[in-house]
Amino acid sequence: MRWWRQGRRIAPRCASVVLVLLTACGGGGGGSVPDPGPGPDDGPGVGGGGGGGVAGTEDINPPSGPPKAYVLDSLVVPAAESAAATRGVALSTAAVRPQAVSLALPQWSNAPLPLMPVPGLPMQIGAPRDLSSLQSAGDMSRMLKWTEEPDGGLVAAISITSTGAYGVRLGLVVDALPDAAQIRLYRQDRTKTGFETTGQAINEAIARNRRVDGNTQAARIWWTPDQGAEEVTLEIGLPAGVPTSQLRIALPALTHAYINLALPMQADLRENFVSRNVGDAGDCEQDASCANQYATERNALARMTYVGPDNRYYYCTGSLLNNTRLDYTPYFLSANHCISTQASATSLRTDWFFRSASCNSFEPNAQTTALQRGATLLYAAAATDTTLMRLNEAPPAGATLTGWDARGTAVAGTAIYGLHHPQGDWLKYSEGQVQRLSNCTVGNGGVTCSPGNAQSDYLNISWSKGITEGGSSGSSIFVNGRVVGTLSGGSSSCTASGGSDVYSRFDRAFNSPIGNWLAQ
Repeated sequence: MRWWRQGRRIAPRCASVVLVLLTACGGGGGGSVPDPGPGPDDGPGVGGGGGGGVAGTEDINPPSGPPKAYVLDSLVVPAAESAAATRGVALSTAAVRPQAVSLALPQWSNAPLPLMPVPGLPMQIGAPRDLSSLQSAGDMSRMLKWTEEPDGGLVAAISITSTGAYGVRLGLVVDALPDAAQIRLYRQDRTKTGFETTGQAINEAIARNRRVDGNTQAARIWWTPDQGAEEVTLEIGLPAGVPTSQLRIALPALTHAYINLALPMQADLRENFVSRNVGDAGDCEQDASCANQYATERNALARMTYVGPDNRYYYCTGSLLNNTRLDYTPYFLSANHCISTQASATSLRTDWFFRSASCNSFEPNAQTTALQRGATLLYAAAATDTTLMRLNEAPPAGATLTGWDARGTAVAGTAIYGLHHPQGDWLKYSEGQVQRLSNCTVGNGGVTCSPGNAQSDYLNISWSKGITEGGSSGSSIFVNGRVVGTLSGGSSSCTASGGSDVYSRFDRAFNSPIGNWLAQ
């Protein structure tokens, strides 16, 4: 059996924890994306007692046979299965960093106007800027100044500033990069902490992008993690015996974040985007830290930031999913209109426990943790606006692998609730009910729907408390602690009554075919 998306095959896989066993197996349309092999920085693995999920250890094709369960409860990640917090990772070399060559882009006077959130499109938070002096490998070679280290290795660094940015991600294009190279990212004002990886991990990530996405321009780029400032330093270390001639890389562009990822921003078309207080996503939004009745499932949601195929920087929301093997494999659900390519999945950062410290406070939760090593794209389908990924790192301790219900029980009149990051703000919740089933098309700058029936792929939701906004896309709605839908967009608003939102039905996506990962 095969599934297709835009002419490319996509592989699925299975997961863990069963409550109700059923027998039937559906098979819908839609497409999928292949799991192409080992991922960057896979490390010791993300699976637990069930023998789970290091990226690349799974079969390329999903397991055969019908799902073993259609409903499953949540599972909390224990410390033994968790990833280390990445508030600031200590770098693994000498305290003295090499002197960096500096390159600064001036204040962006002609920056493109930030796009306002539109239903069916992710919320843009940054735009690309060309680095005219680093367009080719030759340009980069002439820019780098190498220093010999005591062990005979070579090291060079370049500091790049995009004046006025709240964060910078560098787009690294690789013609040749030794596997043994060490790549470090840090800020000049914080040289002892940052992000580090290897040439091998970057090579594997780019190879995966190209296997899944084809030889597109976007697939050839590895995006550095955001260090949260207008300046970032790229340091390259080569071990003894590896000549600089084996390194051929370019940095033709960067993404310039014009929204503060630490303090969400408010749209003002007269002033472009201006700072605001945390908690101001919308006056009628509800602080999830007040919703202790949702304490388990709210730890399954993460704020997503990533670079799209257009080199623009985006917000969305996603959810961890449990699987019937209960092996802690970090399956991650979001919307196809957020991430539909492996290159975007590779660039994914997820922010966990990103909410207020207490009900309606303006203090951040001290547990907030970022994972920055991306994800493996397993399945992406425009028909149901669904994307399933597997994170390349284990989630932090205390995160929830949420349960799900694929029995199609969310019908008109069903009470539901949603959890999401509107405008990239701290986690919020909304409560409402299913209005009707709908046939919808997502894309081309909007969501269009018509009345549906039991075979329709979408749910129309009306809210009695809270709404959704740009940045909420890809978030989940729940019934009794289990996912039943994924947000595509809609017209809900704090200022206009009668709006509704559209969610992809989880049960329809489950049968075509993400259930093959989640329930074997």
